[in-house]
Amino acid sequence: MQDIMHLIVIHAPSERVYEAITTVDGIRRWWTRDAEIEPKVGAAGEFGFNGKRFIAKVTVEELIPVTRVRWKVANLAWQANDIEFNLRAEGNDTTLFFAHRGFPLADEGFASATTRWGFYLLSLKRYLQSGKGTPNPEDSEGLG
Repeated sequence: MQDIMHLIVIHAPSERVYEAITTVDGIRRWWTRDAEIEPKVGAAGEFGFNGKRFIAKVTVEELIPVTRVRWKVANLAWQANDIEFNLRAEGNDTTLFFAHRGFPLADEGFASATTRWGFYLLSLKRYLQSGKGTPNPEDSEGLG
């Protein structure tokens, strides 16, 4: 199995990073404007992209405030099912270790997901550091 992994340092407290990943308002500012999710274990989430031509559904599997978020993919959006955000506070900065685990092959779908997650995680960093991310559909310049 293949895993997508990204490590990024965000110049923001872990509380703000956690809020941006777990709340609808936060997610709409860096990932997609078409987002619905509740920050509670067992909640269903749905994220639409490009006028809902791509829809990712997840179930919130784990929430450990300011340190860990884990979602289980609940539809066939990706061939991999586990998405994790692990946060480590370092003063006023946060190190984010992201993983999307379980892709069966390192193929075009894996490559596309790797690129898109990298883009959106940098959008998360921009949002938290400058106040302006590039969520879908505002991402058209970056992802083409």
